[in-house]
Amino acid sequence: MQTQTSHNDHSGSDARQSAPLSATLLTIGDELSRGEIIDSNAAFLGSELTALGVYVRKRIGCNDRLEDIVAALDDAARSGSLIFASGGLGPTSDDLTVDAVSAWLGVSPVQEPVHEERMRRRFAERNFAITPNNLRQVRIPAGATVLSNRTGAAPGFSVEKNGVRAFFMPGVPREMKPMFSEQAVPLLSAVLPQTVTVRRIYRTLGLGESHVDHRLADLLSSTEAQRHAQQVSVTIHYRLAFPEVLVTLVASGADATRLDEALAVLDVEVRRRLGHALYGTGEDELSAVVGKALLARGQTLATAESCTGGMIGQTLTAVPGSSAYYLGGVVAYDNSVKRGVLGVSEATLQEHGAVSEACVRQMAESVRTLLGATYGVSVSGIAGPGGGTPDKPVGTVWLAASSPERTLCRLIQWPGDREQVRKIATAAALNLVHKLMFPERLSDPALRL
Repeated sequence: MQTQTSHNDHSGSDARQSAPLSATLLTIGDELSRGEIIDSNAAFLGSELTALGVYVRKRIGCNDRLEDIVAALDDAARSGSLIFASGGLGPTSDDLTVDAVSAWLGVSPVQEPVHEERMRRRFAERNFAITPNNLRQVRIPAGATVLSNRTGAAPGFSVEKNGVRAFFMPGVPREMKPMFSEQAVPLLSAVLPQTVTVRRIYRTLGLGESHVDHRLADLLSSTEAQRHAQQVSVTIHYRLAFPEVLVTLVASGADATRLDEALAVLDVEVRRRLGHALYGTGEDELSAVVGKALLARGQTLATAESCTGGMIGQTLTAVPGSSAYYLGGVVAYDNSVKRGVLGVSEATLQEHGAVSEACVRQMAESVRTLLGATYGVSVSGIAGPGGGTPDKPVGTVWLAASSPERTLCRLIQWPGDREQVRKIATAAALNLVHKLMFPERLSDPALRL
C-alpha cells in the first residue's frame, strides 16, 4: 500500500488541534496465529473506528497464553489511548482474556450477575446442567464496566488503566459487531473527535498496482488549488485484491459538505486518469456491477465454461437477485460436452484445439442461443499445473463474449498457479461482458484484461 497525504495549512487556533485519538486493535486466539481463521474482526474494527475519526495506530495478535495477553496489553497501552480487543471470552480452559486483564489490572475475576442469571434460566429451560466451565463465560474483572451481549452468552467489558480505555469483546463476529456498535461506541461518544471521515473506492481491472499508482501520481498536489479553504485531510491508498486494484480516497475534516465538495473535485480527476481501467466504484465487485447493468437494461447472461469449471456462474450467483439476469450455464470441461451440448464442430477442435479463439467463439454464441440469453460468455484454457505445450503454455486462456450483434474474443496468458489462472479467467470473462455492454471501454490498449 502506498499513501499520499495532503492538507491545507491554516493559522489560528482552529488549525492547532491536538493529536488525533489513537487506538490499538488486539485480536486474541491461537487459531488466528495458526491461520485457521482469518482475522475479520480487526478489519471490521479498523473500518468502523476510521469512520469515527479514530486513528488506528497498530494491530496486534497474540495466542491464548496469559503472559502473552498481558504483554500485548502493555504494548497496546503504550501505543495510544484506546484498546479494542476481541477473543478469549469463552468457557474453555484456553479462554484466558478475563484472567489476563484481571492480572493486568491487579484485581480478581467476578461473575457478572445479569449474564449469569440469563445463562441459568436458559439452561433450565433446555434441561441442561450448568458445569463450572460454563460459568467461566460470565466472568469479568472486578470493577469493569459491563458490555451487554444480546446475541451470545459472554459479556464484554471495558476497563481503564493509566488513562488508557480498553474494550474487550467476544471473538465471534456476530457477537462482537453489535457489541461494538451498541455498547462500546456510545461509551466513547464524549471523547470521539468531532470529525467526519468519508471514503471513496475506485475499482480497476487490467492495470497492475504500480501502473495505477503511476496514473495517480501527484493527484493530490495537482488538484490542491481546486479544493476549498476549509481544513481537509485527504489520503490515497492502494490495495491489490487479485486481479483487481482498489484505490481508496479517505477525506477527514469537521464539515461533511466540504469533504464531499473536495472529493467531488478529486473524483473527476481520478476518473480521467484511470480511464477505462475503472469499471466501478464503491463496494460492488465486478459480478455485481455486471449484474446491475444487465438488470437495468432488462438483459440476460448465460455461461459456457471449461477451465473455470463453473466459477463464473458461482461468482454471478453469489450476488443476491442474480436470478433476474443470469439464466444458467454449461460446464463443458470435456470436449465431448463442447461438441454434444454446445455444438463446437469436430473440425474446430481438430484444427485449432479446445483452447482457441474459434472454440470459445462457438461456445459463447451457442450457449447464448441455447439458453435464449442476451449475452453468452465462454472460457477455455490451461489452468495447470500440467497440460501446457510450447505453443500453449500453462496460463493460456481464450475467452469470448457474444451478443446478437457481435462477438468479442480475447487471449490472456497468466503464468500463475492453477487457482490464480482460474480466478483471473473468471474476472476477465466478466470484464469482457462488461466491455461488450460498454464498448467505450475497449479503447485503452494498455489494459491487460
